[in-house]
Amino acid sequence: MRVARENIGKRLFSFSGVIPLGFFLLAHTWANASALRGQEAYVHTVDALTHLPLLVVLEILLVWIPLAYHAIYGLWLLRTALPAQAPYSRRLAVTNRVSAIVALAFIVWHVWAYRVAAARGLDPHAFYATLAWHLSSTWHAFPVRAVLYLVGLAATIFHFALGAWGYGVTSGFLATKREKRRAAFGALALGTLLFVVSSATVVSLATGLELSSAPESSTPCTPQK
Repeated sequence: MRVARENIGKRLFSFSGVIPLGFFLLAHTWANASALRGQEAYVHTVDALTHLPLLVVLEILLVWIPLAYHAIYGLWLLRTALPAQAPYSRRLAVTNRVSAIVALAFIVWHVWAYRVAAARGLDPHAFYATLAWHLSSTWHAFPVRAVLYLVGLAATIFHFALGAWGYGVTSGFLATKREKRRAAFGALALGTLLFVVSSATVVSLATGLELSSAPESSTPCTPQK
């Protein structure tokens, strides 16, 4: 009976780390990428999202509760020794755990620094300016926040892509060697696309460059020391 409960818990743990995290990443990448077209495009996108009916309820039920379960269960698993977890090798399993810890810290920091501020009624224009100011700030000429943001994005995207592939294998959706190989390339392609778009957004916010602006007309943000 205990083994059955543990199996159910692990299956829910795997599932809750794929669909909610995938939705979180895709939605945020799409919304934040509008910053590549400038402040007005970003504000328009954010304003449209905030006016979606039942947005808060859907986020709580479909994203935050499953992610909270995944995080709590994952932290509990950290207490145990790390065996070679099929379908991962031991080295890949260790990398997955490290990326999970970094991703959790990044998501908590991101939600606290930005989503909580937005929930308190921060104007979208001020939200854009705050995000741009944070990412363009430097410490001894080094863009600490922007680099940490990129590291957090890389860890989160890697954890999602690897977890999605692993869930497909362990759940039986990917049975043959050919299917596993194709899914691995698909996960790699999706992860790379998400990171490229997210990185371009971070660089755009940090420097003030826009895809719709000519190079000579762009005005980078002044780094703050």
